[in-house]
Amino acid sequence: MTPRHIEAEPEPPEALRDGRNRNRALRRERVYEAAIQLFVEQGFESTTMDEISERASVARATVFNHFQRKSAFLDEWSARRRRRALDEIRAARLDDHSFKEVLTRYMIELADSSECARNETVALIGSAIRSTDAFGNTYLAREITELVGRAQQAGEVRAEVDAAQAGLIIATSYFGILERWITDPPPFNLRVALLGMLDLVIHGMIPSGSGSSGRRPGAS
Repeated sequence: MTPRHIEAEPEPPEALRDGRNRNRALRRERVYEAAIQLFVEQGFESTTMDEISERASVARATVFNHFQRKSAFLDEWSARRRRRALDEIRAARLDDHSFKEVLTRYMIELADSSECARNETVALIGSAIRSTDAFGNTYLAREITELVGRAQQAGEVRAEVDAAQAGLIIATSYFGILERWITDPPPFNLRVALLGMLDLVIHGMIPSGSGSSGRRPGAS
């Protein structure tokens, strides 16, 4: 509670708060874009926070205000890719579609993100995998685990399947295939490789005799 003899500092007008938030978001985006450009040009390991601040035309402290460590740029880069994939799934209104169809669309969107920005993916994915412990409980593994869990509740996945293990298998397989796509000589169809992996894993998860109508059981 504020003492009576001291007036509380007035809240800034809403328009002013919105303006500050917008400017902060713009600065953060400028810092992020500068970092990604430098990672592509000279490599993640070779880029310093000082170089990022210089490229973004902001103070070094501003860079650290938005990204406290260099690997945070990789976290953001990976999160944006996953977010775009999930946004496309929502836009396609696949809520009542089968688990396999939703996860297939997810992999397609991730593949397209990599193929549309190959130079960026090649420059960043190796460092991203190392910094996020790709063979552990990554964000991608957790998101897929959640999808598997919902599919179990809908009867699309066998009850005895360990959802967390399934999520981990799919996520680590995704990272492994992505590394092959980067290192193997072309042609390497990333989408085909990812969907082949997904089909193989899902086949071992679904109840015997299940069809693939594209709709969840009971959906009209």
